[in-house]
Amino acid sequence: MPAFVLILWPLYIIVQVVVAGYLLQPFFLLILYWIGKRKGLEPGLTPRVTSTRQHQFGIIIAVHGETDFIPPILDSLLRQTYPFFNVYVVADACNIDHLHYTDPRIHLLAPVFPLNSQIASLEYGFRHFQDSDEICVIFDPDNLVHPVFLEVLNIWYNAGYLAVQGNLKAKNQEGLYSRIDGLSMQLANFVDRTSRSTFGLSVNIWGCGISVHRKIYEKIVYDEKSFTGGFDKHMQAELALKVPRIGFAADAIVYDEKVDDGHNFEQQRIRWISAYFKFLGKAFQVLWTGLKTRNINRTIFGFNLIRPPWFLLLFTGLMIFISGFFINQLIPEVWLLVLAIFTLSFLTIISRNTHHSTLLKTIGFIPVAIFRQIRALFKSGVGRKTLLKTRHSKVMYIEEILANSPSEP
Repeated sequence: MPAFVLILWPLYIIVQVVVAGYLLQPFFLLILYWIGKRKGLEPGLTPRVTSTRQHQFGIIIAVHGETDFIPPILDSLLRQTYPFFNVYVVADACNIDHLHYTDPRIHLLAPVFPLNSQIASLEYGFRHFQDSDEICVIFDPDNLVHPVFLEVLNIWYNAGYLAVQGNLKAKNQEGLYSRIDGLSMQLANFVDRTSRSTFGLSVNIWGCGISVHRKIYEKIVYDEKSFTGGFDKHMQAELALKVPRIGFAADAIVYDEKVDDGHNFEQQRIRWISAYFKFLGKAFQVLWTGLKTRNINRTIFGFNLIRPPWFLLLFTGLMIFISGFFINQLIPEVWLLVLAIFTLSFLTIISRNTHHSTLLKTIGFIPVAIFRQIRALFKSGVGRKTLLKTRHSKVMYIEEILANSPSEP
């Protein structure tokens, strides 16, 4: 047998084991989730506490260039049932002369010189915190916040948590790409948050709706890579090493706008894919720290941070399936089963919160979305050097969302 075959064959087997392990993860998590539900375990359940302390929240909203979304998110924050907060809107390269708020909790900040960076905007807002601000909360300008968001978070911090992720839901799902984006979010929510929180493990964070105690946030030092996007990748790795557990507050709901056209979808994926590769080293650091300290929570968290994007796992699995016909007939048979189990698990997860008619209209176009992401993969080098901005257009107010979601807390 040639030497190069002796080298490549073990690598081929290792790739198969790793990729299959990730693709089968949703299936095993579904089983564990159902077992947990039968035993009375609830994901993201608001903890019971005896303390009634009222924490002061400092909320940062980094805005660049556009101001249309500032009134809706501020309106949703001013409707909070919990009154102890300050909002710091960092309006970078924006004209905010037409915005006027008399509520002393609203602080409109206009940097003298353009910052042109989300990290720089976040740090600018953080430097303007009042001494009383204890918890840092980060939102995107296109977000809308449920009225009980801060009230729920206060309970989690009274339970001793130092970092808590809110529950992201789609603000809009009228268009094809927004529906596909919403399905992707549902899979991520279940695998990375709902299922793990059921068993008391740290959850992945989003770039918005994340809250961190001030004493922890002050210790996070962003590197140069973060200035071109993906600050949340850096932050979640740091949080995994600095706090015992990152909580998931299922009742603290944030509504996030889903991209609604192919170009923006691709731009967003370029940014996400480049962020994954930029901070892969941090993910391995978390995994190694967990293994070295025998910390199961950090080990599982690091293992999941290393996981490639789902489309890349599926594409690799499909290539292994095809290559198996030329190597060993058992390989395509096994991989047909793996891909079928993943597909069934995916459909089970997304059908939990999606109307069947909408689901049937959307899943047929998922291959188009995968193709867009493969194109984004080959362009991901751009995202490592330049901050790519996703354009949003769905200006909505929280009243519209709540009118269509009467069953939510």
